[in-house]
Amino acid sequence: MVRVVDLQWMQSPKLQDLADRQRERQYTVLAPRGPVLDVNDRVLAESIQVPSIAAIGRDVPKDRIAELAKALSVPVSVLTKRLKNPGFVWLARQIDPAKARAVAELDIPGVREETEWRRYNPLGPATGHLLGFVGLDGSGLEGLEHSLDAQLAGQEGRKHVQRDARGHYLPGARWLNEPKMGGEVKLYLDATLQSMAYAALAEGVGEQEAKGGSVVVMRPSDGAVLAMVSWPGFNPNDYRNFHPRDWRNRAVTDVFEPGSVLKPFAIAAALQTDHWKRDSLIFCENGSYRVADYVIHDVHPEGWLDMTGLLVRSSNICAAKVALDIGPQRLSDMLEAVGFGRRPGIGLSGESPGILPPIERWGPVETATIAFGQGIAVTPLQLATAFSVIANGGMHVSPKLIMGSYAEPSYRVMSEQVARTVMRMLEHATGPDGTGAKSVPVGYRVAGKTGTAQKPSPHGGYSKGKFTAVFAGAVPADDPQLVIAVMVDEPQGSIYGGTVAAPIFRRIAAAALPYLGVSPEQQQWGKMLAAVSEPQPVLNESGEVPSLYGSSLREVRRLAMQNGYQLQVHGRGWVVRQKPVALSRLEENGALEVWLNE
Repeated sequence: MVRVVDLQWMQSPKLQDLADRQRERQYTVLAPRGPVLDVNDRVLAESIQVPSIAAIGRDVPKDRIAELAKALSVPVSVLTKRLKNPGFVWLARQIDPAKARAVAELDIPGVREETEWRRYNPLGPATGHLLGFVGLDGSGLEGLEHSLDAQLAGQEGRKHVQRDARGHYLPGARWLNEPKMGGEVKLYLDATLQSMAYAALAEGVGEQEAKGGSVVVMRPSDGAVLAMVSWPGFNPNDYRNFHPRDWRNRAVTDVFEPGSVLKPFAIAAALQTDHWKRDSLIFCENGSYRVADYVIHDVHPEGWLDMTGLLVRSSNICAAKVALDIGPQRLSDMLEAVGFGRRPGIGLSGESPGILPPIERWGPVETATIAFGQGIAVTPLQLATAFSVIANGGMHVSPKLIMGSYAEPSYRVMSEQVARTVMRMLEHATGPDGTGAKSVPVGYRVAGKTGTAQKPSPHGGYSKGKFTAVFAGAVPADDPQLVIAVMVDEPQGSIYGGTVAAPIFRRIAAAALPYLGVSPEQQQWGKMLAAVSEPQPVLNESGEVPSLYGSSLREVRRLAMQNGYQLQVHGRGWVVRQKPVALSRLEENGALEVWLNE
């Protein structure tokens, strides 16, 4: 009798408290991250709701673990280990809805479905390196998701739930505090241009069986980064199935010796003096020239060349002679002023400053070789920024990716006259006799330069048979709307920038300029491909496929029907990738394959 009284009266508050704790639970609920938008408000990254399965370990009957494991496609041993935790435990997170339904039908005590937020990138691999990805805990792990984590991350909430005597969760869970969505981020990036660049790079790297590559597309007038892609790609929606080395955004993290693409800056530094003019002549030593104990060679031996000829023929010897004449200080000052040797600062983690040796280490050999892009290392973003200086009339405009972020004030690097002169010289370098001839899309003029550099060896010197092929330029040459820098790592076919990187530039420019409303010159084009204002893309008379990026499925089907193509479609929405790429030839009955954004 004493025991009964004790239980009923003396311990009843304790028993009630214990019962409440067994019946009630609180748990944390992650908040949705804010969206990432492109310049046209297209969604680049968003949080979507997906089912996850959780449990209170002590409440799950041991004899039901096997059927639960089968429904989740998880080994019984793994699930048993997780359920040794007597409290709240995740059993499977962010799973297929069909699996969640299968678990619900089992009606196992202590097990419930939770709704979580998963990050989704509609463009997949095209934006993988730039945006990065988010872990299961909702934290940004790579790319902009990492560097802007504080802005994108929301505030988590707390939820209160109750269970019945059998351990089943009761409806009517209430919020103790609701989660709050993170902030929105808008970029200067254009989703359509991003897809164009990614497709062209993938195609070009594949053709050359190269190790990888990167492309940066900028608007020189304001420094806006319109596209930034790398290869090999990875899908951020399924990042765990890719090697961590594939997550790296090579456009800002990886450096390379640029080779001859650096020569325009040596020329610009010389033209800034009173001594050198555009028509100044240089003797190129017929292909071999000794500086101290180092011998410089030209692929094509030359005699006398003027400054334009130096770029058109891409003479290392002439570039070295110019640099030795103006001295290391002027060349170093020019390279530093256009952005080499320092981090661009566009808001991405891991931005490399590149390698610009301190002036104290410059002897005659260093001065000579840096003039043609050896002994210096740059990133694709730095290269695009530097060429934007020339395209922008000599003004340095800091690159920018994130709208609303701070950008360094613009400043003058070279006179407008010198910039115009170098632009005209670079246009000659893409002419029929120039090394960059394959960069020019039909109907447009390009001012650009090729580069081919042997890769440094980790053991000193240079690696035999390993090269980097580069092209950077501005288009249209008379009124630059785009600067595009292309780097291809270790091509296995041709090794030259003019035959490897320049065609990638051409494919991107040929697709991007009509999309941006920049019409080709009528006298060169004859009949335009298809103006962006026309209702559907059409072929030109040469049988080349136009850019389909941004086109609707209806427009693509009309094109295929008009030209007798065998059409294969992946997804729905608007076109983000096509095969063959823009301006490729395709005969009647040829296969046209398109990928849409959804």
